Amino acid sequence: MEEGKIGNIEMLCIIVNAMACKAFFTSIAAVVQKVGTAGWYMTLISMSVSLIVFGLMLQLVKAYPGKNIMEIFDEALGKRVGSVLNLIFCLILLLSISITLREFTDATKVYLLHETPPGFIVGSFIIAIVLVSFLGLESLGRVAKLFSYPLISTFIIVILLSSKSFQAHRLYPLLGYGAGTTLKNGLIRSSDYGEIILLGIFAKALNSTTDFKSVGRRGIVISGAIISTVLFSTILSFPYFIAGELMDPLYIMASLIDYGRFFQRIEVVFIFTWNLSTLIGLTAVFYGAVSCYTHVFDMNDKKPIIVSFAFIVYILALIVPTVSIMLDYVVPNLRQLGWIGFYTPILIAWPIWFFFKRSKQAYAKKN
Repeated sequence: MEEGKIGNIEMLCIIVNAMACKAFFTSIAAVVQKVGTAGWYMTLISMSVSLIVFGLMLQLVKAYPGKNIMEIFDEALGKRVGSVLNLIFCLILLLSISITLREFTDATKVYLLHETPPGFIVGSFIIAIVLVSFLGLESLGRVAKLFSYPLISTFIIVILLSSKSFQAHRLYPLLGYGAGTTLKNGLIRSSDYGEIILLGIFAKALNSTTDFKSVGRRGIVISGAIISTVLFSTILSFPYFIAGELMDPLYIMASLIDYGRFFQRIEVVFIFTWNLSTLIGLTAVFYGAVSCYTHVFDMNDKKPIIVSFAFIVYILALIVPTVSIMLDYVVPNLRQLGWIGFYTPILIAWPIWFFFKRSKQAYAKKN
């Protein structure tokens, strides 16, 4: 099924929401646990790694104009190997959406819906994802653009209002647990920006490789700025040994805003940002996984796969029995090892194209 064209702003909003929505959940606390007060600039190291990998993907897209990354894998490596790499993308995207959805569910249950069964929260959210996915990428882009402006405005307002509780001394020691630890974690946690592969999957929805380059670089930088700002604000608001134990530090930070009798407990504004950004981001990830699967098996109709994948995501999101296992094992392992699934297909395809296909393309173009 051919996707329509969408504008650069729409695609940018999709990509930024897909990468940045994780900042609302336990990933922030996990970063503080790993590197202490250095978390706010550690994520910029991860962002730099993602920019490098995106540069490799950009070269592939330029070498095969008019094709998305899935078609490029097939052409550069052959259908069999390309299918394996596309299925890796599909699998890592499914794992990513399932784990982030479970984080959202647990946070919602702890702070808002104490008596509601997790299955009901997950099911309601998946229904919304399925409905938007049925409408296609163009509709998702319009929804993302429509809501991203109020979302970023709300986010900035919450951060500014929270500044009252900031304490500069909490940034020390500046090196956290050491420069080596910060650099190591910055490299291995680059999967925080792994959803940039969605831009390669949706590449044909853009008008040119110039648009692809612009959207990709701006998307990574904006997401890095958002995640770094969240970490910076969290570290300023709480001692690092406390921030590392909070399930959702940003929500707690918003709940502490107090400017008098008639202006307090405005975390309901943050919840609006939290819910909508997560819905847009997870829908994009879900739709990307569906696109990879339908491409591998040459399926024109995505709708049956959307329904099937919805059941798979529902099961994966609820398969972990307790919150503690999710926070102590599942989320840290995905953030530390997720780069293998997000980046390995590109790191395999790029050298093969560069050393074996590039010269043949140049010769064919010359003749």
